Amino acid sequence: MPIKSGVLGHIVLNVADLKKSERFYRTVLGLKVSARNLRTKMIFLSYGREHHDVALMELPKGARAVSGNGVPKLHHFCIYVGSNKEIDDLYPVLKRRKIPIVSGPETLEVAGNRSVSFLDPDGNRVEIACNANKYKYDYREKGLAQR
Repeated sequence: MPIKSGVLGHIVLNVADLKKSERFYRTVLGLKVSARNLRTKMIFLSYGREHHDVALMELPKGARAVSGNGVPKLHHFCIYVGSNKEIDDLYPVLKRRKIPIVSGPETLEVAGNRSVSFLDPDGNRVEIACNANKYKYDYREKGLAQR
């Protein structure tokens, strides 16, 4: 039986440099460290409502994740913010820090969300979006989504 209603609980990312990635997720995305596991080389980060929203796990020395021009294991993950202004205010910060921007800021044509996407230090695509138009283009109730 398929899950009828779900919410993304958390995401765990493999990273090459735990300290560098922790700094990125704290300073760019505003997450706070909720726990560390030195044995498994993991850091857990949270916005405060959950124990962790994002966890980072350092890859063993010599291990390589797919990135760059290859097909990544993860296309992207998205963090919702409360307003379009937060997205527009983030853009100059990304530019100033020379963080590679993949797209945006833009209003997405399907969902109608204001969005900006960029890469973390390991090449994972991070999307920040305002979900104000969450159901504006949702056709499930109208029965049109299956077409």
